[in-house]
Amino acid sequence: MPRSKHALLVPALAAVLFAAGAAVAADGRSVYLRCVACHGVAAEGVASTGAPPLAGLHAAYLQRQLQSFASGARGAKPGDKYGTSMRSAGAPLLSSDTERAAVASYLSTLKPGVQRTPGRTTANGRNYFNAVCGACHGSGGEGNPALGAPRLAGLPEAYLARQFAAFQSGQRGYQPDDRYGIQMRTITTMLPDAETVRDVIAYAASLRP
Repeated sequence: MPRSKHALLVPALAAVLFAAGAAVAADGRSVYLRCVACHGVAAEGVASTGAPPLAGLHAAYLQRQLQSFASGARGAKPGDKYGTSMRSAGAPLLSSDTERAAVASYLSTLKPGVQRTPGRTTANGRNYFNAVCGACHGSGGEGNPALGAPRLAGLPEAYLARQFAAFQSGQRGYQPDDRYGIQMRTITTMLPDAETVRDVIAYAASLRP
């Protein structure tokens, strides 16, 4: 019995979509060459410069952050040394929505590395992480794209601590339309003291991607 036209079109369409995805990844790889000096060849991050690992983070999250740097929703507050550096030196390298989407898509396909020294972990850190952070970021720190929550597992403790402090101080989440940032600023008030903050961050840094 001859195959229908629709049956023949399905595999052809799948091949076209696969090729399109591969092309975006290839373009993203080329664009990412502009970022290697700070973030590393494999997007593993560079601890000495404070540049975080990007490999394996969700594409939508990466694209949103790049757009935030470009628009001034991130990295424009006084005192945010790393954010200012990214905004002034990094964001102009990705000058269009197309480039930002391509590089975000490419980075999301990379395997996350483990560039950190696990800190101390405590029951206090685990309990507060699960109670306060796990609903959005997942009990394993895997993140949840549907909620706009990035993966935390595998990120360096120093980077996590710096970002938490940035939300606390208002260096992140300061734009009225940055609903994810504003939400995170609110969440930071739910940890009762500095010791608990350290415990939670150390626990998050101990999670493997």
